[in-house]
Amino acid sequence: MSGTLTHDSEGNPLLVGKPVLYPATGTRGYVLEIMSDEEGTWVLIDKTNLFYKPEVLRVVKEIEEKEIGEKMFTREEVGERLEKEKEAAPTEMSDVSVESGG
Repeated sequence: MSGTLTHDSEGNPLLVGKPVLYPATGTRGYVLEIMSDEEGTWVLIDKTNLFYKPEVLRVVKEIEEKEIGEKMFTREEVGERLEKEKEAAPTEMSDVSVESGG
């Protein structure tokens, strides 16, 4: 970044390595990069690997590891989930509600 200080939605300084929250989705992550271009300043967040405008972010004190870690499932849990989705899916197609235009 070109020496300008960037601030979050509450006026707190944004720095590389700081934990932040994107309140619109609840996404939490760490600032990887701060860059400026002709459209303004952008902040790259590690969790999503997306750039955000600094004014939509909020600096938070810390992020619990469970918030950024992967969830592990057993084979049984995966099998149960797939079985539930299979049961919920329609078994055959129907054209009862199909209408044609014209």
